Amino acid sequence: MTPKDVLSLKEASTYLAMDEAALARLAAERRIPSIQLEGSWVFSRKSIDKWRSQQQQRT
Repeated sequence: MTPKDVLSLKEASTYLAMDEAALARLAAERRIPSIQLEGSWVFSRKSIDKWRSQQQQRT
């Protein structure tokens, strides 16, 4: 994973057009692929894209 593939909570919330608090809650509940690094959530762009396509298939 290269740094450009890694999104902070703020970047991921912008990327997903989602509220930061809601995204942090999903991460804490392990409902979205993420890892906690030094107390902050970080997200892989590829994992988020995959997660998003899976969400769209369910609806």
